[in-house]
Amino acid sequence: MKKVSKALTISAAAALTGAAAYIGTGGLLCYGILSKKTCNKYPEELLHCPGNMKRYLSDPHFRTADDWYNAIAPEDTVLYNEKGDKLLAKVITQDKPGKKWLIAVHGYSSRPRAMARQAIHFFRNGYNCILPCQRAHRNQEEKFTSMGYFERYDVISWINYILSRCPDAQIVILGISMGSATVMLTTGEKLPPNVKCCIADCGYSSCMELFRGSIKTTAGLPPFPFLYAADAFSKLFLGWSFRDCSPIDAVAASSTPTLFIHGEADPVVPFWMMEALYEKCSAEKKKLALPDTGHDEACEKHPEEYWEAVDSFVSAYVTE
Repeated sequence: MKKVSKALTISAAAALTGAAAYIGTGGLLCYGILSKKTCNKYPEELLHCPGNMKRYLSDPHFRTADDWYNAIAPEDTVLYNEKGDKLLAKVITQDKPGKKWLIAVHGYSSRPRAMARQAIHFFRNGYNCILPCQRAHRNQEEKFTSMGYFERYDVISWINYILSRCPDAQIVILGISMGSATVMLTTGEKLPPNVKCCIADCGYSSCMELFRGSIKTTAGLPPFPFLYAADAFSKLFLGWSFRDCSPIDAVAASSTPTLFIHGEADPVVPFWMMEALYEKCSAEKKKLALPDTGHDEACEKHPEEYWEAVDSFVSAYVTE
């Protein structure tokens, strides 16, 4: 009997050790992907990144937008949501009050300043602009991003902020990459009729599917067991599962008209994800596929086609 008890004890200890190692591995991966340190791996000033400096020097549209943003130098607007979480955004308003508003959401490890390319175009067309800072980015207090899962509620908080200032506002929500996932997830929620349409630029269909591909290419690891370990850690300790961060499910339930934009040569978020999103979207929809275009390159490589598609789409839902 003692031998049996000892064997059971050893087996239980081995199981606990294995479970701890499994969750610990998942924690390390989550820290490497989702932590504030990782999300802020680039300098605060956008042009300190060599890639962005190259874009600044070579692309007049990028340079004009960044100079415009830098000249305004918007201060942080602070908002506290219903849970008391502190939210930050750059708010750029017209001199004369207007009803048209843009919420433009940046991507993973990026900054509100990166959304100047979109903001300047809408601002010139009479929009007030809100550029939120995503969770775990810059000075946001959260220690981990949720890749859009919790961030969608922050977008809703900024929608409510707009309505507190302008009850008859007409609101466009736009996002790039992870920001695109965020605004698509937002459309899966019950939104006020003031939200007129959504622009989803190079967003992913599912966090689980995105990580399934990226864990191979960036870390050289197989999805099993590593991705599943990270998902288990996230669910246990961060409060969300990779499976639940699913823009494709959100757009399937959406009634918000959505324009999907994606580069056919995107190496980060595969092009097939846009096709899947478009197919599943239950709202009024259009899509713009751009050849020879990588991740977040659409409005720089094809500015005329990009803005013609955006302006045509938005004008169908936002009145002057």
